Amino acid sequence: MKVKYIWNKIYKRFLIFQTHPLTKHNPIRALFRYCKFNCIQWISEKPRIYDWIDGLKFYAQKGDAGIVANIYFKLFDYEDSMFLIHNLKSEDLFVDIGANVGHYTLLAAGICNAEVVAFEPILSTFIKLERNINLNNLSQKIILFNIGIGDENSILNFTKTKDVMNSVALGSETDVVSVEVKKLDDVLIKKTPTFFKIDVEGYEYFVLKGALNILKSKKLKYIIIELNFSTSKFGHTNEEILEFLVSYNFVPISYDVESKRMTPLDTFNSKKFNTIFIKKDFLN
Repeated sequence: MKVKYIWNKIYKRFLIFQTHPLTKHNPIRALFRYCKFNCIQWISEKPRIYDWIDGLKFYAQKGDAGIVANIYFKLFDYEDSMFLIHNLKSEDLFVDIGANVGHYTLLAAGICNAEVVAFEPILSTFIKLERNINLNNLSQKIILFNIGIGDENSILNFTKTKDVMNSVALGSETDVVSVEVKKLDDVLIKKTPTFFKIDVEGYEYFVLKGALNILKSKKLKYIIIELNFSTSKFGHTNEEILEFLVSYNFVPISYDVESKRMTPLDTFNSKKFNTIFIKKDFLN
């Protein structure tokens, strides 16, 4: 039974490799990287350094869902990552809310050479984030906060048993840790981002409600936000978030990497976890 499970998992992964822009021309090679990583981790589950793109590196071990897929896909979240690389400038400020172990933070500081402010509330994940930043000698470009972001300044309980996928805890969850949470408007009083990314496992609506001044700013051009159905556990919907961002003059788009073309969408991108939003004034 276990052999069948492993085989099905490998086969499903191979099908994905056949469709990803960076692995579809050689899915066998990507499958080899996938199997090699998992075999090494099975022998000894400890973090190891992996080469990435444009000279970047990162530590990864089993459970580091925020970055480990880059080992075999080369660049996971391909369209979103390339949108950032193509549009974030060295003079811009990138804000990474739910930075995890550093995928977007490393791209923004290491490739775009932009200033970055990164938030990661879970201490164990924050330590991994800081280690990846130091590995790439990027500490001078990045300001780190080990806090959560929400719609009010308070203390919230977060889960602590889900590796790098921890989030704000529901009232029924008991194995939790208390974390300081602040409004983004109150943290970035003298800084206005050009671009920010939000990935907070369903708590996105509350992050936006605490960033009203920033959303009004003419400097803010782009938002990458995770919109999946985890928002419902906190009493909100993707449609609410869409309407909220549209009310601040943002438009959801799809992005073609080769042509660099931005195409407006009628709604959020239901085929992916993330949706890219652009301020209507900057839509080309």
